Amino acid sequence: MLEDWRSLARRKSRGGESQVGSVKTLLVAAYSLIIVLSLFGNALVCHVVVKNKRSQSATSLFIMNLAVADIFITVLNTPFTLVRFVHSTWVFGRTMCHISRFVQYSSLHGSTLTLTAIALDQRQVILHPLRPRMTLSKGGVWVAVIWIMASCFSLPHAIYQKLLNFTYSKEKVRSLCVPDFPEPSDIYWQYIDLLTFILLYMLPLLIITASYTTVASRLWHHKAIGDTTTAQHATQRRKRRRTLAMLLLVVGVFAVCWFPLNCYVVLLSSHAIHSSNALYFCFHWLAMSSTCYNPFIYCCLNPTFRQELRLLFNVCWRKRRPVVGLEPELRPVPACAPCHRVAWPSNNSSRQRHDLSHPCHASLQPVPMMRTDILSVEPIVTVS
Repeated sequence: MLEDWRSLARRKSRGGESQVGSVKTLLVAAYSLIIVLSLFGNALVCHVVVKNKRSQSATSLFIMNLAVADIFITVLNTPFTLVRFVHSTWVFGRTMCHISRFVQYSSLHGSTLTLTAIALDQRQVILHPLRPRMTLSKGGVWVAVIWIMASCFSLPHAIYQKLLNFTYSKEKVRSLCVPDFPEPSDIYWQYIDLLTFILLYMLPLLIITASYTTVASRLWHHKAIGDTTTAQHATQRRKRRRTLAMLLLVVGVFAVCWFPLNCYVVLLSSHAIHSSNALYFCFHWLAMSSTCYNPFIYCCLNPTFRQELRLLFNVCWRKRRPVVGLEPELRPVPACAPCHRVAWPSNNSSRQRHDLSHPCHASLQPVPMMRTDILSVEPIVTVS
């Protein structure tokens, strides 16, 4: 296998495939956009999940685990791959050659297994609403199991890596971080990539598809247990359909983004196609871009996430504004019994008149920026 990599390097040196300036600029801009959006968006997701302690559940823990996996691959894989693309050589040494490949595969497997756990948890909640929900501690155990499994499946790709040095020209010696499986190396490489694609990509997606198909059928054709009025039933169905649509979109984006690169790797290891820099750049960028889409999906389809973002930005804006005098919202409020916004307001007009007549509500009414009570916010991904 190493002789194949050396011959490939010699062909590249004769063909003059070093990246021109415009291509380098495009690569830097494209990957930098992914890094900034991914770090910012996934850090916000972790902030929202950690802050909403009252709405934390096993599903919200899995959502945060997805964000952590995306942060790992953004920090420990994407920048190193970008530098390798731009300089056409590996400059980070032998240790990072193993670590970068390990992080890429473990994050991919961790994300796939986490999406599977979310699908199975949602299936349990919808199909068996009277059974106990998965607790936060049990969700933490499953997160640990997911990362242990992802690490074990990724070890062969991390161990069998080699830093290959070759003479690119008379003045330049370059390095490649390449797979180096034991003999017969071609057979090992082919079957490891094929098994990884089937067991850790196709099989989990089939389980996810079957789970969400069952959940969708129940939501669309059955009435949930405990609904007492038509209005409550319609509200519950809307909330659950919105949550299901959000999770389905997360799975769909992940599957579409990673499918071309997985197919390319399998076909390359099977010697069905020849290596192509242009194809690999496009497929790799598409796969890495999957790390920055989820926060936008949550923001579009989850009202709680949008509300927490507004509160966070309002706090940051107030900290930046100079304080001149005593603002109206900081003036003392008369002492009264604690008042909260009703999480699910009823249609009882007498209750509304009572709330409006309460002195606490009367004093808080003119305040332009009242903070929302966290107890009244619906869970970020919990299906009630």
